[in-house]
Amino acid sequence: MTNPTAKSIFATSAFSLAGIVSLLFYSVVSPFLLPHFIIYALLVLNTYFSIRFWSALQPKDSRQLLIDSVLVVTYLALAFSMGEPTYFSFTAFALFALATVKYVLMRGRTSYEAVVERKTGIDALGALACAALTLGLFLGYALEATWLFAIGFTLANVYLLLIKPMYRL
Repeated sequence: MTNPTAKSIFATSAFSLAGIVSLLFYSVVSPFLLPHFIIYALLVLNTYFSIRFWSALQPKDSRQLLIDSVLVVTYLALAFSMGEPTYFSFTAFALFALATVKYVLMRGRTSYEAVVERKTGIDALGALACAALTLGLFLGYALEATWLFAIGFTLANVYLLLIKPMYRL
């Protein structure tokens, strides 16, 4: 699929479907389900804009294909970990860490270096926030840390999608 908009619609539809299937059939009923759903829904929204923006700019090579494939599997694992705080936080960390690697691999391979650097930093901050979430879980503040992450992630998305859009050249 070469059309960036079609690719982003397909991917976000698939991720949305995975999230719905997970919520209906696999997710455990827990106090973590709502904040996990909020986080996952925001990731799906963000992914639409990310794929639409980056698919035309990223190098077409085996490294990017491999990292994109691993990201898809990780994304699906995140969908099916909603309601499970430890699995969700580890999978979210893996997703942001892999996304950081994806953009590190793009350095020096595109004419949009400033945008690549900004996206790399944003994803690295996402990985750091997920590490803080995991630490909160292990310190005994699982629900508080999860809600704090969900609120912070919501505010970050408002800022990065509406106030100072990250998907602009």
